[in-house]
Amino acid sequence: MAPSRRRGSNDAAQDVDASILQLGPEFTEDLNSDERLIALNLSEARLLMIEAMRQRKNEAAMQNADVNGDSFYEKMELDDPELLSSNPIVSKTQEYLSTFARFRDEETVNAVEHLLKSPENSTLHPFELAQLGSLSFGDAEEARYMIPSLNGKKSDDDLQTLVDNLRRFEK
Repeated sequence: MAPSRRRGSNDAAQDVDASILQLGPEFTEDLNSDERLIALNLSEARLLMIEAMRQRKNEAAMQNADVNGDSFYEKMELDDPELLSSNPIVSKTQEYLSTFARFRDEETVNAVEHLLKSPENSTLHPFELAQLGSLSFGDAEEARYMIPSLNGKKSDDDLQTLVDNLRRFEK
């Protein structure tokens, strides 16, 4: 996979190549920093957007009417159209995440996160973990093809076990 060029905040072109985890300054882990690098899979991003929309809708409802402490939007289903944003960009993002998120409910997303962040996966970069949580693979070979940076990090058997475990949580 050929590296692409990217403009940074200082307008200097930077080489970006996901196959070797050269992802740009936003994804560089500084081992001396207290901040952890976080990369979300599509299912996690979907849940965060839904929760943010719930909070916004509840705040608006509280300002406009007395709801007796009950939160109308907390009781709504995750994909209820009432939670969609009126902002077209946010709506398209929500639609994309609802379509392509592998894992639907919060319990499953938490179980997948626990699996991906287990000690046996501690050698994997947060970007690799996010890709493993977002993409669906038939086997370890396909996972290595789609995420080339996995080469040399996990044995075929260990990667196959991880792929199989992730598939058990799918929709």
